[in-house]
Amino acid sequence: MDMFGIKGDRIPREYYTLTNERLKIRKQGMLTKELSDIELFKIKDTYVKQKMTDKVRVVGDIEIISADESDPVITLKKVKNAHDVREKIRSAAKNAKETAGVSYRYDL
Repeated sequence: MDMFGIKGDRIPREYYTLTNERLKIRKQGMLTKELSDIELFKIKDTYVKQKMTDKVRVVGDIEIISADESDPVITLKKVKNAHDVREKIRSAAKNAKETAGVSYRYDL
């Protein structure tokens, strides 16, 4: 299980935990706490977005496109080593799809 997320003075703070079945998202504010997750087999694609200042600070936003109807696009903000984390998510999603027997058909 990998845990990564925003650390610092920003409120709400966001924390992400990657398990072998899902990506858990926790937003912690002064008075509130929000928990959500996405099943890894529902992830269709991932992207890293970085501005010039993000590249210098070695952070980036990871955008996840999913088959989840309630939240089809999820953005993980200011993730350290975003390209490495994106690759971990992509690999975990591929393994989860294989375990669940899920496949997507693409018309080329």
